[in-house]
Amino acid sequence: MRAVVLADVGRVEVADVPEPSIEEPDDAILRVSTSAICGSDLHFLHGKAPLDVGRTIGHEAVGIVEAVGPGVARISPAQRVVVSFVIACGACWFCRGGQTQLCESSRNLGAGAFGGDLQGAQAELVRVPHADFNLLVVPDELDDELAVFLGDVGTTAYYGAAIAGIEQGDTVAVVGVGPVGFVAIHAARLLGAGSLLALDQEPGRLGLAEAAGAEPVNVTERNPRTAVDEATGGRGADVVIEAVGHPEAFETAVDVARRGGTVAVVGMYAGETIPMQLGVYWARALDIRFAGICPVHAWWERTLAEMAAGRLDPRPVISHRLPLEKAPLGYELFDAKEASKVLLLP
Repeated sequence: MRAVVLADVGRVEVADVPEPSIEEPDDAILRVSTSAICGSDLHFLHGKAPLDVGRTIGHEAVGIVEAVGPGVARISPAQRVVVSFVIACGACWFCRGGQTQLCESSRNLGAGAFGGDLQGAQAELVRVPHADFNLLVVPDELDDELAVFLGDVGTTAYYGAAIAGIEQGDTVAVVGVGPVGFVAIHAARLLGAGSLLALDQEPGRLGLAEAAGAEPVNVTERNPRTAVDEATGGRGADVVIEAVGHPEAFETAVDVARRGGTVAVVGMYAGETIPMQLGVYWARALDIRFAGICPVHAWWERTLAEMAAGRLDPRPVISHRLPLEKAPLGYELFDAKEASKVLLLP
């Protein structure tokens, strides 16, 4: 079969790889109809997180179940499903408590040894362990372009906004309005935000954010703290959602939060470090909430319900729909910020 593999640091290619097979009784094989390139895939592309050359990449996919193992009871062949990028066991203490991202045997699709050595979803076929738990049946009214967001970006954004504790009328600033930040703007509005500010440096992303109802702040043209102060009478944002995963973005998020405000850190981090003046954090009574990896299974049905009702629609962020064979172009465009979200169609 054809799949997107890491060719070298900074470069992917589409290659012939062995087809996956049922390895455990609770496995399923999914024939992918739509996959996507995610911002976290760029971390593997550039070596921020390790991935061996030749490994299949990607973790967002929707498709049709092609085969299931004898231990699969809830999922059947021919069903249309979305896969969670977090592959959890569904049985341990953390999974039973809804913290599936902390599963004792947690793995991630397309993350190499870093994520449990599972092959990725940017392929014609993908093996899904613990299929009854890690696949969600997609209703007919949800097309593939909506459903593919349930396995990561859409659910992650909704979860990130929800744990930020947004109260009715709050001023919410979103730092980084790529796909997760864009959907977080919509989610924040659903959760009661009164006014929204979008902080980014890419005009295209800021345009999408403005269309979604947020005040755009180009941080290369305006000081973000000054812009947020002007919008809040000098107070600062009640809630800040950091959706980048870079120390500079984190520091911006902390800087624009008001005294007693909340910063929800949704962006992905690995080995980064920053100096912290703990006394400043303490004196400002800041509430810093690290979202960590999204517990998809605890949130994707809620996200699906918002999508099905038409209250949450991430599709405007899709800029490119490419055949799988053009995945290298998709990565180039996405890495250069010339694409906001790339879908791959096997």
